[in-house]
Amino acid sequence: MLLKSCGLFLGLIVAGSGDAIATPNDLQSLDRGHRILIQRGLQLNALTIGFTIKGRENDSELWQNWEASNFTTLDIGRGQLASSETIAGQKPWSTWQANAQDSAQSLPDRIFQSDQIQNLVSWQFKDEQDIGKESELQELETWIKHYRPLLPNTLLYTNQHGDERFGGFGSTSDLNIQRYMRRIQPDLLMQDTYPYGIWNDLGNQGGRPAQLYYAMMRYRRLALAGNDGTGRKPIPYGLWLQTFKGSATGVGTWSRFPSESELSQQQFAALTLGFKLLNAFTYNGTSDVGGKLNAPFFKQPFGKDPTPAFQHIAEINQHSLNLGPTLVRLLSTDVRIVPRPPTLADLIAPEIPHWDAKADPYMTSLEVKNLGNLYGGRNGDVLVGYFKPLRESFDGPATNQQYFMLTNGLAGKRHSIEQTRQQLTVEFDFGESEITGLQRLNRKTGKVESIQAGWREEVASGLTSQFDVLGDHKYRLTLILDGGTGDLFKFGTGAPFVGQSTVQQSIQTSSKSGEN
Repeated sequence: MLLKSCGLFLGLIVAGSGDAIATPNDLQSLDRGHRILIQRGLQLNALTIGFTIKGRENDSELWQNWEASNFTTLDIGRGQLASSETIAGQKPWSTWQANAQDSAQSLPDRIFQSDQIQNLVSWQFKDEQDIGKESELQELETWIKHYRPLLPNTLLYTNQHGDERFGGFGSTSDLNIQRYMRRIQPDLLMQDTYPYGIWNDLGNQGGRPAQLYYAMMRYRRLALAGNDGTGRKPIPYGLWLQTFKGSATGVGTWSRFPSESELSQQQFAALTLGFKLLNAFTYNGTSDVGGKLNAPFFKQPFGKDPTPAFQHIAEINQHSLNLGPTLVRLLSTDVRIVPRPPTLADLIAPEIPHWDAKADPYMTSLEVKNLGNLYGGRNGDVLVGYFKPLRESFDGPATNQQYFMLTNGLAGKRHSIEQTRQQLTVEFDFGESEITGLQRLNRKTGKVESIQAGWREEVASGLTSQFDVLGDHKYRLTLILDGGTGDLFKFGTGAPFVGQSTVQQSIQTSSKSGEN
């Protein structure tokens, strides 16, 4: 049912962030991971190398670029722990610190004695350890039991390889992960899968990073089941993003950077699947196991002399953060795909159900058109993610509100987001629901827009998104999306958009006159 006032439909136009409806009791009833994310916000971390060396706090160019990147959190990895004055401006930070001799002594006392500890947003204990080993589980158990009460607002977790079929040393089978979750009770489930430029890109045919999608769907499923496996208390999930290439060439060495469209693809695909912590590996390059890894964002060391890729990741991050206050308050309920034509990469295909008209109450068709000539003009994937509020109370008296994200999954190895645009044509039948349109959280402005009959948006010269009446309660959305990019919607029931503070309301009638 529509929310009504004197027979009028209330179309909310909202701006700003924060949740004007959720109460402290609502947050305390959540699992620890989701509570921390709502309080801290969507996490866009980046592994930084050398930023905590004493003296770097005075490097104005380094920190100006960091602020311009729109990453939220400095991940210092296993690097030198900074004293309280070293991380400039007391910035949010993350670490991989671990003490092999005594995991309950993994952070120095001086860190706890400084204001810096309040800004420790997340702590990944080690990296890719074998959680199939009893010794590792004992170490993790000691660590998390010791530090959890000391760090009530810090996400505590570990990280494993995402695709158990291609790495992980047998430690990342479903059974091992489920045992780890029951015993360790992590705040978040984290994985890494880096698909671009490896194995001669056999897994990326037709623009789909099949191995990455497989891993993301798998970790989504495990996290939504919760630490107890029942599904009654899901935990959040995150992933490492590939923002590097290797210095060597050949099979298995990540021979190229992700393209502009691929940088968008992996980030928006993750948001569409419900991921809430994304960590870029790496921000400014590093020496790591397997040889030197180069980052695409700077021409000079220590985050100096930004490249065009830096400008693009900063824009992706800003768009993600504009969606963040809502996304951290939503729970993924379903993921569907409108698939590109079959390719050899389907041998390692992800388990994503195909979209059909049974996926939600109102969409009746979804068609895709590649607007460029990549892959001979054949269509690329479209991902459809469905969500509901984490708590019904987050949007007041409204119930059963459904959100959905439409994401253009098309990307190419050397292609921009403009070269990989697709047109989505979505038809709706709202029947007797009294719904006459949609709401969209604009990723560029962070404001909620009312999408009603006659709505138009020019995306580029000659390319316009629009919303039209077809008659008999039926409507058509024509949506132009850049490569790898997604938009977040809800059905226009009159209920507020979760996570958005209401500062303005416009009254729109529920008249059917536009359908004549």
